[in-house]
Amino acid sequence: MQIIHQDVKEGKIKVKAETLDDLWHLYHIIEEGDVIYAKTLRKQSQRADSLRAEKVEVIPVFLGIKAEKVSFHKFANHVRVTGPIVYSSREDVPVGKYHTIIIEEGTVVTIQKPRWRGYFLDRLKEAVEASKRARVMIVVMDDGEADMALVREYGVEILNSIRRNLGGKQYSTERESEQKRFFHDVARTMEEIMRREKVEKTIVAGPGFVKEDFYKFLRENYPELAKKVVVEDTSVTGRTGIYEVIKRGTVDKVYHENRVAKEVQLVEKVLEGIGRNTGMVTYGLREVEEAVNYGAVETLLVLDELLKGEYRDKIEELLETVRRSRGEVIVVSSGHEGGDKLKALGGLAALLRFRVK
Repeated sequence: MQIIHQDVKEGKIKVKAETLDDLWHLYHIIEEGDVIYAKTLRKQSQRADSLRAEKVEVIPVFLGIKAEKVSFHKFANHVRVTGPIVYSSREDVPVGKYHTIIIEEGTVVTIQKPRWRGYFLDRLKEAVEASKRARVMIVVMDDGEADMALVREYGVEILNSIRRNLGGKQYSTERESEQKRFFHDVARTMEEIMRREKVEKTIVAGPGFVKEDFYKFLRENYPELAKKVVVEDTSVTGRTGIYEVIKRGTVDKVYHENRVAKEVQLVEKVLEGIGRNTGMVTYGLREVEEAVNYGAVETLLVLDELLKGEYRDKIEELLETVRRSRGEVIVVSSGHEGGDKLKALGGLAALLRFRVK
């Protein structure tokens, strides 16, 4: 994310979305009632004479719309903001008509809010800082199978799965040949993803010795790629193995400020505290609100979905109170396993400085 201009008096901040992660941040920053300004295309009917049919023309125009609906389409790589037009650079595009602005990677957009709450400014700052950090890919592999995922700001995205039948162990020559083909497939796919997604480090993990064999293969055949690889153990493969890598803190070692790793680990810490009944953890709106009022909250975890739900105002009040008492606020994405577990707790949990009861 790039901040191009900021005018606090007018409540306007102009930004450029550079990545899919930026779009995810914008989805959580833009809310109903905000005015969004951007260059866009609009279909305009051109009246013809009685002998010819009406013609529809697509025209470029700079619009400001008052947001009524905001949606994030991660597989289409865009955010859609729909609402009535409140400003138009063209007289033939009337104010009051509805329009949808599509924000994609590379889109420059100005967001105007009646008041920029601390949470939104923190999120914007976080998006800017995140754009400077390296991305991390996880490859979990075993005999003839490899699953690849990218650790994004909003969660873990499964990118690719490679499967190859290596044959029985009794056919050692054939098996060795098939394994080399499998390793080449994995290495080439890794190179393609790392180039496309600007990934600087990849964690290669798995339960057996295949990951070590693969790393040795990389050093001999793809030495530049091998320099960007870190090897780690897991007990299983697949999606579960990918999350095991995150829980172990390996991502943090490679990329110590990674958002998803931090969120997953904090949720696990909450669950551990609940399981051990330490009294240093609380969850649920009423219980967390009580802890906040006592000034007991050290870290507040809130599921991103709650900031767009019916209790949004109450949740934002709690966030501001925790910040004023110098507590840390972590908005947990619903796009990964940690978010699912927090949702099961009601979407709100807190790690405490001291026991409330």
